[in-house]
Amino acid sequence: MARDLKAKGHTVIALDVSPTMVELARAADPAMTVLLADAARLPFEDESADLAVAFMSLHDVDDMPTAVREIGRVLRPSGVLCMAVVHPINSAGNFESQDPDARYLISGSYFEPRPYRDAIERNGLPMTFTSRHWPLQAYSQALEDAGLLIEAIREVPVDEASVRERAARARWRHLPLFLDLRARKQ
Repeated sequence: MARDLKAKGHTVIALDVSPTMVELARAADPAMTVLLADAARLPFEDESADLAVAFMSLHDVDDMPTAVREIGRVLRPSGVLCMAVVHPINSAGNFESQDPDARYLISGSYFEPRPYRDAIERNGLPMTFTSRHWPLQAYSQALEDAGLLIEAIREVPVDEASVRERAARARWRHLPLFLDLRARKQ
């Protein structure tokens, strides 16, 4: 995402809490500024940014409300946060099977924040993602507490190209996979 924004003419400062990811990002684009930093303690001055992008990251942050508050702190008045996360309904449960019409089951409470893990394999490479389930209200409350007003919200389903690539993804035609949101600092 950072390289795409830079290519469109934005001045980008990327950050990640993982030293390995920072190293790989710097190697991919040595001219881009990439910082090793925690989203809950942003290394920027108050009101120093016009735009903050949290792309597929806030659900991976242990203290999401503090990270959003930090984003609110560094945005200038009228500054914008664009964020994308795993949709809270997605992280709340699981399908019974790989069948396209499989039932989706939520065990436990949708409303309780909790950690979860996803183990996947892509191109022969096994990966484990450790994330946090946050209900939609938790994101909304964090934005409100940070002085950010939601301007747009989209629930993103699976795209058809993805279903053609892997038929089991057809299950996600009935539920949103991702949540995209734009909020403005008041």
